[in-house]
Amino acid sequence: MAAKGPSMDLSSFQDIMTCILGILILIILLTGIDASQIVVLVATPKQASEDDRRPILFECRHNQLFRIDPEQLKSLCDAKTAELWENAGGNESEFLKSAAQVSIKVPGYRLDYAMSLTGRYLLYPDMAAEGYAFGDYRKETTNDWFGAQIIKVNPYDQFVCFFVRPDSFRVFQEARAVAWGRGCLIACELQQERNPIIVGDMSGDRLLPQ
Repeated sequence: MAAKGPSMDLSSFQDIMTCILGILILIILLTGIDASQIVVLVATPKQASEDDRRPILFECRHNQLFRIDPEQLKSLCDAKTAELWENAGGNESEFLKSAAQVSIKVPGYRLDYAMSLTGRYLLYPDMAAEGYAFGDYRKETTNDWFGAQIIKVNPYDQFVCFFVRPDSFRVFQEARAVAWGRGCLIACELQQERNPIIVGDMSGDRLLPQ
């Protein structure tokens, strides 16, 4: 009868494997919890870069709507330029000195005039300003403020762009629903609570959100 060798104690190995298995289970659980908390932001579809549609701009702030009209901004800046140039007597240095100190009030905003000389319009939101709030967006008509704005949009060569503040996603959804009902293409850009908005480009012949 063959002699038996000393028996091997595997209890330590089993303890190690149990610990490893426990760690793997813990990692899987933590990964699942983290994955469930990930917020995915899906942008509203926007036109392709080669699309020639022009933007109609609105800001959503304090759950109210504000219209940003680049043509109005351009007219105001052109008038201010003529005024400052006349006051400076055609002296470029005096004109630039005056321009650096000018800001223009527009409904809902303060416009940095000096920036407009570069072809871009820098708008600081007036946090005390009152915008347009829906009663019931499902009953919005062309006699109401936003309905009257949207009915003017030509969906073949324009699209509607919303600048959305953190407190105003609800009014964005309501305004988007109204605009979709008129067949408009929609885009949105998320904004921080108080950061200024810049519209325009360096060429000055097209005004686009930045």
